[in-house]
Amino acid sequence: MSSTVLGRNAVTVNKKYTEYFLPTVLTAMATNIAMIVDSIIAGNLLGQNSLAAINLMSPISQFYFSITILFGLGASSIISFAKGRRDEKQANRVFTSTFIVLIALSVIFIAIQLPLADSISSLLTKDAELKSLLYQYYVPFIIGTPIYLLLMCSIHFVRADARPAFASNIVIVANAVNLGLDFLFMGAFKMGIAGSSIATVTGYAVGFVMMSTHFIMKKSTLHFDFSILRNPVQFFKFLGKMVTIGLSGALGTMLITVKMLFLNTIIQSIGGSAGMVSYSVCSSSQIFMSMFITGASQTMIPIIGVCLGEKDYDGVRYAFRRAARVLAVSSVVIMLFICIEPEPIIKFFGITSPTDIANTVPAMRINALSFPGLSFSFLLLYYYMATQKRAISTAISIINGIVILIPSALILGKFFGITGVWYSLVVAQVGTLVVVYFIDLAEKRKSGGKYKNFYLLEETEDNELLALSFKGTKENAAGVSLYLSSFLSKNGIEESRANRIAVAVEEMAASCAERMEGKKKFADIDIRIFADKNETIISVRDNGDEFDPLNDDKEFEMSPLTVVKAISDKVEYSRALGFNRTIIKL
Repeated sequence: MSSTVLGRNAVTVNKKYTEYFLPTVLTAMATNIAMIVDSIIAGNLLGQNSLAAINLMSPISQFYFSITILFGLGASSIISFAKGRRDEKQANRVFTSTFIVLIALSVIFIAIQLPLADSISSLLTKDAELKSLLYQYYVPFIIGTPIYLLLMCSIHFVRADARPAFASNIVIVANAVNLGLDFLFMGAFKMGIAGSSIATVTGYAVGFVMMSTHFIMKKSTLHFDFSILRNPVQFFKFLGKMVTIGLSGALGTMLITVKMLFLNTIIQSIGGSAGMVSYSVCSSSQIFMSMFITGASQTMIPIIGVCLGEKDYDGVRYAFRRAARVLAVSSVVIMLFICIEPEPIIKFFGITSPTDIANTVPAMRINALSFPGLSFSFLLLYYYMATQKRAISTAISIINGIVILIPSALILGKFFGITGVWYSLVVAQVGTLVVVYFIDLAEKRKSGGKYKNFYLLEETEDNELLALSFKGTKENAAGVSLYLSSFLSKNGIEESRANRIAVAVEEMAASCAERMEGKKKFADIDIRIFADKNETIISVRDNGDEFDPLNDDKEFEMSPLTVVKAISDKVEYSRALGFNRTIIKL
């Protein structure tokens, strides 16, 4: 048992986080990289006014993104929690309800925006040339509304359905199509800035077709359940819960829309079109950073959802810490790179004028200083959203979005010109973290000792006897069994029950080792044991191949699972997020 660690560790959560991180970052690109790619190509092929026009679309694209957060992330959080509690019926009904709402919203958005596209363009810019370019880009974007909303929300569901790699493949293909068609439409076909927008919508359409195949495959554990339409009370209950859970994340994104509208106005009034060119590059660099913020933060959400459903608070903390480490490294590296070498990035967007480059260099450097604060502000926002501390996450959204930024931009801009506006981006992030610190402190004091640290987890499972993590080998199975027999007896568990617990754990670990036999890697196993005078509950979670102990094909042989069922009062099984989870009651 040399490789056994007789204590709980973060191995299973960290491996799941690693498995999901890159696909989630690539998923974030579906929203963000399309506009960056469009900006780079349009700036090089069509000139810097086209670059500025695409940036003016940012408030609208951010609004759309907020809708996918509201319903996609909100619904997937409920689905992950339901799967953690083994409630497949609720998971399917929430999934179906989301699709119905998105189709209805798509019809409404198209009906409102198409007739008003010219007026909306006028609201976003007073410059006649920029307005004309913006309108050409905007109209195809409106027509692609249903494809965008359904695709971006469904990617959350595909990830929650334990297929993160497939979700990333959708993103890669969609953006490859967009990139190729950008050159074709804007270059060879001379379609101007409208070609860029059409290319983006076409890429989304290809991704949507790919995504649709998942839900008709046997691998999918999510299925449409239209019986929810016969129960409007439950339908609106699910809708309200989705909105409540996803509101803080969506509000944070919506307020980015408001922030962009205000900043666009302030920057144009102080710095003119030259200021907008600088802000366009800064905005694109921030969008690049947001890929990592979204990837690191949203990777932890389904993991936290499942762990909360299982009341595994250690797992919640492990997921948050891993996300924090990823963001700490990525934000500092990106910040340093921009501060050291801003000019190549600026020229990459097609900006060649020495004056424009000179104006944009300080803007880029100052904006990059805000990245670490921005990263942790949104990490905390998503964490408190996932742990259902909605008031705190909503407060972070509002504070980060407008409460500090807009006043500081107006004040600093008045006294220090356009440089003051750039510094307001840093002030907003530092100010948000300071305010969050005091909010967290107040919550801990108000809890009367229930919350011990900033995680704000009320851990009520005081009958947990033991938590172990170890590699799923037959050697470890036997070693852990011996350890449990001794440990449980010393902690007041009667000998016969202690032996049954030890045997159950050994047989489950042996079954896991048997399933992974011949594979390159052993599975990782987490064991948690809860006991009172009347009942013992053993929670076994592993990341090995899928199986169902309730339908063991070795029922008539003396297999490990047959032994477990024979000595147990009840065995329950569920699979969520690629984890096997078995509950054994003795």
